[in-house]
Amino acid sequence: MPKNELIVKDVDFFGDTLKAARDEKGIVWAGVRWLCAGMGLTRGQSNGEVVKIQEDLILSKGCMKFRAGVFDLNNETLALQLDYVPLWLAKISITPNMKETNPALVEKLVNYQLKAKDVLAAAFLPDNSHWKETRLEAKNNRLLETDSIKEFVAYAKKQGSQHADKYYCSFTRLANEAAGITFGREKATIQQLNNLTLIEHIISITIQHSMKHEKSYKEIYQDCKTRIELFKDVAYLSIKS
Repeated sequence: MPKNELIVKDVDFFGDTLKAARDEKGIVWAGVRWLCAGMGLTRGQSNGEVVKIQEDLILSKGCMKFRAGVFDLNNETLALQLDYVPLWLAKISITPNMKETNPALVEKLVNYQLKAKDVLAAAFLPDNSHWKETRLEAKNNRLLETDSIKEFVAYAKKQGSQHADKYYCSFTRLANEAAGITFGREKATIQQLNNLTLIEHIISITIQHSMKHEKSYKEIYQDCKTRIELFKDVAYLSIKS
């Protein structure tokens, strides 16, 4: 990707310097090496995370290597689409041994899991406090939905699903498309974010209710799609102006 099509920034994250870029489509890319360094991972651990991202069934779809001169003057750099960053960070397990031997790393990892995506996104947005408040509310609702999806993935695996982890992306794509978000949530309008909050609430409640009634995981996913289509009709989201 040509350098002149990117806006590259150093982003302060509570004293750590992260590196991110926004392309011509409005997609924000986060430099993996800077995130790893900020969290306090060793060089070996950082290299391991770079390999894991490229080999992961889901994360590999949201990563890209940028040529030398874009993120790093001398080196090719792996970057991750911003929407994939929370999923990657959630896959870095906090073990009991880590809590005991490296509590500072654990504290940083939790901070990155909760806040890094929004800080990186905000670096490419104009100063719009109303948008930021709406985005924060959407983020808090997203955490609740993610918890439900995690439970659903475990539930689907118990029922024999061989590709249950794909549902993280499937539900995200389902919600984004229903809300009309095509270029990432950091580029969404306030109206789209408000619709997204309602849609993700529908997904979360439907998952919890359906698992309680022991429905099959495939049926639960279809229930979510059906309820979202009903919401779109009621909210006139299906009608093109």
